[in-house]
Amino acid sequence: MSETVKGPDFSPLYRQVKELLLQRVVSGVWKPGEGLPSEAKLAEQFNVSQGTVRKALEEMVAEHVVVRHQGKGTFVAAREVGSAIHFFSLTAGDRGPLAPRITMEINHVVAVASQKEQEKLQIADGTDVVRIYRVRGTTNGPLFCEKIVLVNDRFPGYADMLETQTGANTYIIMEKEYGIQAVRAEEWLSAVPAKEREAKALQVEVGDPLLQVQRVSYGLDVKPIEVRTIRIHSKDCLYYNQRT
Repeated sequence: MSETVKGPDFSPLYRQVKELLLQRVVSGVWKPGEGLPSEAKLAEQFNVSQGTVRKALEEMVAEHVVVRHQGKGTFVAAREVGSAIHFFSLTAGDRGPLAPRITMEINHVVAVASQKEQEKLQIADGTDVVRIYRVRGTTNGPLFCEKIVLVNDRFPGYADMLETQTGANTYIIMEKEYGIQAVRAEEWLSAVPAKEREAKALQVEVGDPLLQVQRVSYGLDVKPIEVRTIRIHSKDCLYYNQRT
């Protein structure tokens, strides 16, 4: 079945093709790790040249939406355990690896989104969100606590998965279980005093300084998918951010 793209006065043809391809990825027609049709087949479907399709795919490769494997084809990008595209990481004070992380506390509640949550997630008044609270650390002790806020209907059962898969990366769960990729994040860093709950969780004194990371993550459709606030006791670790 062919799809019609408009003439070049509207926008470059390859950009139109790119948008159509993105729509298929976002809607789950092609899931993470799944192969795309050949350039020839896509060109036939969109009634454009293979060069136009190739240019659209090249932009998607540069944006880490798809990956190309020589001799095999083009695939929707999929995150794997150990992938660098997790937005941030913590290292030991000497910049070496930390001991494996463990979840020390986790709980959640479903509630109507607050006004701030509505604004950040771009959702309507009255929408339910799930608020997940976690304390994470290593066998050497707690490192950080975080609050994750997601639209509940978009991620049904997500909190339960985190509670049973305590070592899993949250973004990998989003991708593998819901077909939603977090491809970009905006972050704001600041120093904040520890409040009573987090002081107890992180084994520090009330008022001790913590590193706060406020993050909004976005999907392929450029819409926010989560709001996260992380508070880190960074005395024995470093915050490491790698952009790809």
